[in-house]
Amino acid sequence: MNIEEMRDISLKEFTTLHIGGICRHCYFPKTEEEIFYLLDHTDPLILGCGSNVLINDETVLENALILTKFNRIRKEGNTIVADAGARLMDVCLFALDHDLTGMEFAYGIPGSVGGAIMMNAGAYGGEMIDIIKSVKTTVKDYTKEQCEFGYRHSVFSDSKECILQGTFQLKKGNRNLIAMKMKELIEKRIEKQPLESYSAGSTFKRGQDFYASQLISECGLKGYRVNDAQVSMKHAGFLINNGHASYRDFMQLIEDVQRKVFEMTGKKLECEVKIIGGKDDLRK
Repeated sequence: MNIEEMRDISLKEFTTLHIGGICRHCYFPKTEEEIFYLLDHTDPLILGCGSNVLINDETVLENALILTKFNRIRKEGNTIVADAGARLMDVCLFALDHDLTGMEFAYGIPGSVGGAIMMNAGAYGGEMIDIIKSVKTTVKDYTKEQCEFGYRHSVFSDSKECILQGTFQLKKGNRNLIAMKMKELIEKRIEKQPLESYSAGSTFKRGQDFYASQLISECGLKGYRVNDAQVSMKHAGFLINNGHASYRDFMQLIEDVQRKVFEMTGKKLECEVKIIGGKDDLRK
C-alpha cells in the first residue's frame, strides 16, 4: 500500500500553536482503507488540522497519522457528509454553496471535522450537538444520542477509536442571509481574537458561573508572558506563541495563569487544550 509518508519531521508544522516534537513517521492517508491499515500496523497519534493541542517538544514520537488529506465533502439531500480531516471552514463554505443553513456558527472555528466532533466545538450560541446527525468511526456508527455530547466533550474525547465521518443535518436556507451571517461572525473573530498569532484556540473552558477570559483579564494578566508564550493582549482567553515558545514555556504560562486566577478569585481554570505528552515525559 503506497501511503504518503514524511520522516523525522517536527510536528509543530502540523499544529496551529506551532509547538511539537519530532515524529519518526508521519502518514497522510487519503482513504478509509489506508487509515485501517495504519491503525492495524502502528499505534499513532491522530491529528486533523492540529488545533486545540499542545504537544511536548522534548519527546520523540514514533508514528503520527495526519488526516488533512482525508477530506471529502458531499451532499445527501439536506445533509452534508464530511470526512474527519476536512476543514470545518470548508464544510461551512460547502453548505453555503448548496444553500444549507445551520452551520454558520462554525465558520471561523479552526480545526477539522473529527476534532470538532470530538470536543463538541461551538461558538456564538451553536455547537456540534445542534447539527450532527450521526458519526462514523473505525469501530461503529453512532447516532447523535450515542455521541453523549456535553460542554467541549463527547464519548470520543476519552476513546482511542478514530472518527472517520460526520453527517450534518441542515436545512434549506437563503444563500444571501447565510453569507451575511458568516461574514458577521468572521468579522467578530477578526476584531476580538488574535488570529494573526499562533494559538491552539481558547485555552481554558468556561466555568459554571464565569468566563475564563474575563477572570484572566480582571486579574491583570493580559500580556503576561513566559519567554515567547504570552496571554494575548487582544483576548485574554487565548494564550499565544509569539514564534519560539517551547512546550515548557507554554505549560509554565498555563500553570501561572491558573495559579494567579485561583489566588485572586478562588476559581479553578480547566484546560480546554489537549496536552499530549505531559510533564512525566519530559527528558530532563
